[in-house]
Amino acid sequence: MTAPKDIDKEDKPKPSLIPMDLLIKVLEPGYREGLLKYYRESWRLGFKTSDMYDGAIRHLSAYFHDIEDYDPDAEKLGIKKLHLGGALFCILCMYDTLLNHPELDDRGKDYSPKLSDLADEPILDCLNISEPKGFIPTKPEPVYGKYKKGEK
Repeated sequence: MTAPKDIDKEDKPKPSLIPMDLLIKVLEPGYREGLLKYYRESWRLGFKTSDMYDGAIRHLSAYFHDIEDYDPDAEKLGIKKLHLGGALFCILCMYDTLLNHPELDDRGKDYSPKLSDLADEPILDCLNISEPKGFIPTKPEPVYGKYKKGEK
């Protein structure tokens, strides 16, 4: 018998809710890769947000577009790391930067314009593609769903 306690109503962390077996399987290879490349807990020094964002997108792209489950760079070190685990590692590092290393949060600094800033730019300018000879750029009407603005 245990003491009567309504722990579910207490405002305390509940680590028992976290699937540790899944977290270890998915995240540990990324931390082990850091151990082999650098040193134990080197991640605690923090990472630039842009580096981790880029890494997360590369891992997700390799997983989704290249249909590649495992990271070949980690395999060269003898580590079987899933690209999804690599993406989660990068996202976790961005969260760590947000909480513990605000000086490394470089979002919006020294980058190209935001996508919202590009909305009025012709797409060819964004891609650095030259326009065909005689091309007259026109600004397209915004489209909402299947219809142009004002149509039913």
